[in-house]
Amino acid sequence: MKMPVWLKLALLMLFATAVQGSFAHHLQFRGVQPDFNKVVLICIAVNTPVHVATACGFLSGWLMGTVVGMSVGSYLVSRMILGASLGLLELRVFRHNPVVLIFSALTGSMLCEAVFFLFSPQPYVSQWVYQAAGESIYNLLFVLPIALWVRRILPPGTGLVYAS
Repeated sequence: MKMPVWLKLALLMLFATAVQGSFAHHLQFRGVQPDFNKVVLICIAVNTPVHVATACGFLSGWLMGTVVGMSVGSYLVSRMILGASLGLLELRVFRHNPVVLIFSALTGSMLCEAVFFLFSPQPYVSQWVYQAAGESIYNLLFVLPIALWVRRILPPGTGLVYAS
C-alpha cells in the first residue's frame, strides 16, 4: 500500500517536532539551538505550491505551539506566513537551486521570527535579535541535508499531485 504524499509530509513535520523537543537542546551553542521544525517547513515550502506550503505551515505552527505550550496563535501565524511566502517562490524563482534554498532558509527564518515578534513581543529586544540571528545561521547547517530528504518524499516532476 502506497502512503499518500500529504500523510508523508504530516509525519515528517511530526517527526521534526519530536526531534526538536527531544534533541535540539543538546545541540545548543552559545544559547542558540536549531529549529528542526522550521527547517523542515522551509524545505517543504520551497519544494511545494503555496497551498501545500501554507497547510504545512499551519501544521508546523500548531505542533510547535502545543509543544511549547504558549503563544500558539503566534506560532500559527508566523509559520503560515513563512510557508506561504516560500511557496510563492514557484511563480518567479527556480526553487531547486541550492543557493535559493540557502537564501530562503536565512531570510525565511528571519521573517518567521520577525512575524512571531510582532504577535508575541519579547521583553529584551537585543537578546531576541541575537537568538533569531543565531538560529537562522544555525538552521543553515541543516537545510541542505533535510532538503535532499524532503525531495525524496515528494513526487517527481512539475505536475505534483498531493491528493493521491
